[in-house]
Formats: sequence, structure tokens, C-alpha cells
Amino acid sequence: MMKPTVKITSLLMAVLLLFSVFAAGCSLEKEWSYKTSEQELAIGVYLVAMQEAYTEAQSYASSLDGYDANSESWLDMEITDSDGNKAVAKDWIKDTAERKCLELLVLRPELERLGATVDEASLKTLATNYETQWVTQDKAKLEKLGVSMESYTYFKSTYATLRDQLFDLLYGAGGTQEATTDEIHQYLVDNYARYQAVPVSLYESTTDEAGSSKNVALSDEKIKEITDALDGIAAKVNAEKDAAKAAELSTKLLGEYLPTVDMTAEQVQNVTLPKENAGITDKDLEKALQGLEEGKAVTVKIGDEDNEKSYFYLFRYDAASLKENYQADGVTDKQILTKMKSKDYITYLKALIDKSNYQKSGAVDKYQPNIFFEKSEQSSAVAG
Repeated sequence: MMKPTVKITSLLMAVLLLFSVFAAGCSLEKEWSYKTSEQELAIGVYLVAMQEAYTEAQSYASSLDGYDANSESWLDMEITDSDGNKAVAKDWIKDTAERKCLELLVLRPELERLGATVDEASLKTLATNYETQWVTQDKAKLEKLGVSMESYTYFKSTYATLRDQLFDLLYGAGGTQEATTDEIHQYLVDNYARYQAVPVSLYESTTDEAGSSKNVALSDEKIKEITDALDGIAAKVNAEKDAAKAAELSTKLLGEYLPTVDMTAEQVQNVTLPKENAGITDKDLEKALQGLEEGKAVTVKIGDEDNEKSYFYLFRYDAASLKENYQADGVTDKQILTKMKSKDYITYLKALIDKSNYQKSGAVDKYQPNIFFEKSEQSSAVAG
């Protein structure tokens, strides 16, 4: 009479054990997301890729009208990524997460096919470094979804590293599809612009009776002095027909004016930016830059509240100045090459993916981007 009891008890213990594994979230790491005959990615790797895509998409959405960080509604907004692609945010996140996982499956085999050596020691060191980031930043959020530290550190250390290595092997110096310096410079001229920019504050910092610092708008008279002065500089610069001479005049006039508002010539910024999708969140500033011709200047008021407004003076250099100074502005040939070959590289990797005979697990579609949505702590505190 005891044997059936033993069997039932054993079965009950097995069920309880299985439940405990699910409750701990560890079961997800027994599931795979994408695989080929050579490699299999855990579902946790896909979730890390989705979290990364979620963060990217949110950065694109944050500059849109109607964006609310404390609402999931932005996931239904149309975003434009750094390559100019438009998509609904939640769809872009899922597509990007999938693309990264599928690329991860083909990167190592392709490097090996081309005779490259993967630096395993460096990957291991990177993974170890990401363990700290896991503990301090993402463990609490991802572990409850069943993501392990191993999946997290694997994706973080491997995907970008191998993708960059293959890119250099193809398009870098000595690469099979190497881009020449002339090609890089032509892309630079076609897609980038160099600007001189200086914001003059239309407010001042003061201290109230309690000793707290706050910004207070300048008087209307003082604001008019500043705007008239910068408008006057722009008018004189725009009267000069030669772009190089206009640049010299702009620098000279700013150098004479700025000390009168307690600023120095060193506060004038020279920047090289993409003509489109430059990552500028202020629409008025972005519009002013995009509408500016070589050798011309413009002024624009930026800021919503009176105690945070600035008056920007902007000047656009000519192509010769761009080619001569873009590196001094902090833009590298690798950055230009990455944008220049971005679509070609994605096409190259897609061809590899299409030939890989990959499989997708049904577990992937269980997860939607809103699993990463969190209200800000400040909003939660106010609501409470």
C-alpha cells in the first residue's frame, strides 16, 4: 500500500520543484530565442537586445511632440532612427532586437570564414567588466524577467565587438571593400556641415533670501541689447559674399562683442554635425542649422521659460573649412565611415542571415517592449 503513496509524493515533489524553478525565473534561460546549426542564443540574450533597442528608441522618441516619459503611449509613436528609417517605436524595437540577435549568430562564422581571429581573452575581459554594470544597473530589472548574468554579459561583450571587427575587416584600411580617403571626404561634404555657435544667456543666476540659487530673466532692455548686437553681427557677416572672409569676420566680431557680456572667445563652439538626424532635441535650433547656407549667419532664441532662454548666434563654414577641421571638432574618419557604410553593412549581414537557415523560437513573441516601461521615480513619488 505504500508504493503508490511514494510515487504520488515523488510526482508532487517534482511538480513543486518545477514550479520553484519557474518562480525564480530561471526557466527562461532554458529556452532559446534564435539558433542555427552552429549556435543557439538563450531567450535572455534576446531580452538584453530588446532592452538595448528600447533605450535607443526612447532616445529618438524623446524629441517628438507629445512624448511622455511616464506613459507607454510613446511606444505607438513613429520614430526616425539615426539612419533615417521611420517606424512605430514598438515595432522598431522588436525588429532591431531580432536583427541584433540574428547578426550575432552570423558574425563569428563570417569572421572565421574570412580568416580573422576572434580575441577570446578580450571578450572574456569585457564580459567581466560588464558584470559590474549588471549588478549596479540592470540586474534588478532583468533578473525578474529570467535573464541571467551570463546572457547579459555575453550579449554586451560580444555583439558590438564582433560587429565592429567584421566592419573594419570589410571597410577599414586594407579591407576587402576599403573606402578611400577621397570617398570619405566626399561623403563628409555631402552629409556633414561645420558650424560656429555661441549661446548668450538671456537670464542670470541669483541667490534668494534663503540662500538658494535660481535663474532670473534679464530685463527687457538688456535682452534687447543682446539680441540687437548679435543680429547686427549676423547682418555684417551676411553682407560678405566670400565664405572664407565671412568666417574671419564672424570670428573677429564675436571676439570684440563677447567680453561686453562677460564671455570670452573660448566660449565660441566650433562643431561638425550631420546635416540630418544630428541628435539636436530643440526643434528651433535644428531648423536654424538645417536652413543655414555656407558663409551665412543666423540668430535664434532657444528655451521655453523666460528664466532659461538663450540667444544663439550660428554661422556655417564652407566645405574647405569642414574638410580641414572636422577632426579637430572631434569627428573621426571611423565615425564618418560607419555612417557612410551603415546601410551597406546591414545589407551584407542580412545576406549572411538569409543563408544561415536560422530558426526562431515561439518564446520570442511572448515578450513585448512595454515590459521595460517604468515610470520615473519623481512621478511615482508625486503620485504616492
